[in-house]
Amino acid sequence: MQTETETLTQQVAALRSGAVSSSFLAERALDRAVRFKSLNAFVALEPAHVMSQAEAADVRRMQGRPLSVLDGIPIAIKDNYLTQDYPTTACSEALPLEPAGTDATMVANLRAAGAIIFGKTNMHEWAYGATNSTSRFGPTKNPHNPDRITGGSSGGSGAAVAAGIVAAALGSDTGGSVRIPAGACGIYGFKPSYGRASRHGILPLSWSMDAPGPMAAALEDLRHLLPFFCGADIKDPATRHAMPFDDTVSGSRPKLIHLTGKGLERSTEVDTAIRSALSRCDADVTVAALSNIAGYFAAWETILHCEASAYHAPLLARNAAGYDAVTRAHLEAGKLLAGVDLLKAQQIRAVLGRRLADLGNWDALVLPTLPVVAPRAGEEWQEFGGRRVTTQDSMTWFCWIGNLAGFPCISIPIGMSPDGLPIGMMLMGRPNADEQLLAVAGWIDGNLRAGN
Repeated sequence: MQTETETLTQQVAALRSGAVSSSFLAERALDRAVRFKSLNAFVALEPAHVMSQAEAADVRRMQGRPLSVLDGIPIAIKDNYLTQDYPTTACSEALPLEPAGTDATMVANLRAAGAIIFGKTNMHEWAYGATNSTSRFGPTKNPHNPDRITGGSSGGSGAAVAAGIVAAALGSDTGGSVRIPAGACGIYGFKPSYGRASRHGILPLSWSMDAPGPMAAALEDLRHLLPFFCGADIKDPATRHAMPFDDTVSGSRPKLIHLTGKGLERSTEVDTAIRSALSRCDADVTVAALSNIAGYFAAWETILHCEASAYHAPLLARNAAGYDAVTRAHLEAGKLLAGVDLLKAQQIRAVLGRRLADLGNWDALVLPTLPVVAPRAGEEWQEFGGRRVTTQDSMTWFCWIGNLAGFPCISIPIGMSPDGLPIGMMLMGRPNADEQLLAVAGWIDGNLRAGN
């Protein structure tokens, strides 16, 4: 499927120079949404409302008072963010349509900056899955090949950016749900450190691991977006000490640790791509194994299921039939876990954070974003590195580590498979060192794009 891409950074420059208007960008985005309707990226989109926002942005710019660099730029919103102008359903039949009228903090920040709130994107029901195949609106298709999945749960946002409908979109990330579709769709996705960005107004999956995150067509786009993500929000106590985004941090030749070993296997084509990228990015690269992956993964799953089941218990009691059968099974299973299981998982969580921090002198930890390229729709199993795992587990194979540890993470595209499917690299930084991680990613991305 042929797509067109334009970065948010290019749109910012075009608006500043007067080469285009916000109305032009909005009309083009709406046209592309129709053109790529078969991807099923959007679940709510009102053209008249989009154009009214664009026209207001054009007036502000004509008067010389744009609200920010994002004023007049269309940005798509995942369907688990509350929005004033669109209902919020988490793509589930279980939740009665949430009435419009309230914005999640991230949406409110973008709206105050003048960004065009451009519709709601498809997602895996309640963000409780990583394939984007379970949704009351049907699955989302990958713009690079509609027979392939986007990954999830922010798959609609990933598809919308990769198809060039919008240059940026919002996702949420509990076990990789920003990074997974970023890797599968060949775009950039950033998960901030836990507590660095407000979760207020985002329907939760696991409140102690959830994080909002931007998805964009270019790395530089993230620098425009992250100032509206990072910082304290009185409505989210976890952000009480969060610092605003510091755009002055620059990068130098980074020290990278490539994590490998049991539990971190990947397909040959993905491993080849990662090793090739690391050999060309002009970084100091060492290799290290991380033991007890199975134990850490069990801790992540325990916390996820316990917190999700606790949140959903009232709705599940009222309307169990409204949930997809697989989602319902996860929630029922979570109810069977004991308090001692959750406490043990939290202890293991602390061990993981210390273990990663103590690996040595590093600026970023490196893994593939996914162990395989985007699977075919309907495939139940993936085989790689001597493993046979479910497609669901293959999507979260690496990404959950960053959520359990609370570290900032980013997925950057590093190449294409022989079948023309994107391959992504995931970088993890130290807690609250989000700016430093972005600088490392910029160093790697810049060197790879320069052809080193």
